[in-house]
Amino acid sequence: MQPTNISTNKLRTSPSNPRAIRENKMEQLMRSISEDPELMQARPLIVNERMEVLAGNQRLRACVALGWAEVPCVVVDWDEQKQKRVMVKDNVSAGEWDWDTLANEWEAEELQEWGLDIPFESEPQDEPKEPKQCKHCDKMIP
Repeated sequence: MQPTNISTNKLRTSPSNPRAIRENKMEQLMRSISEDPELMQARPLIVNERMEVLAGNQRLRACVALGWAEVPCVVVDWDEQKQKRVMVKDNVSAGEWDWDTLANEWEAEELQEWGLDIPFESEPQDEPKEPKQCKHCDKMIP
């Protein structure tokens, strides 16, 4: 299936879209699309014949906010059950991040800038405390 550029005015987001996006994530998505617009061609929206977005609702919203007049789309003729299934499957991530690799081979700031939520930010470690002498005896308290 080859993507076709379709006017954003003709497209509509799906009222059944099971995903929402927070404002800060929308800003990250818009920045990502602005920096690498060719990714939209590589991963076009999937729309049905009614021009309702099945996969890529948030990307459409971001492109509209960025002022795009057209976006790459693949138009499909699928039954309602498959359309619903695709709406969920498109948003399910099957893999998991390898946090060791990310921590050792990538810059945390860049990963966050690209939209990855890093669950473990390095928190300042308390300085090791020197043992203190007990006021009542000669024992040291760690």
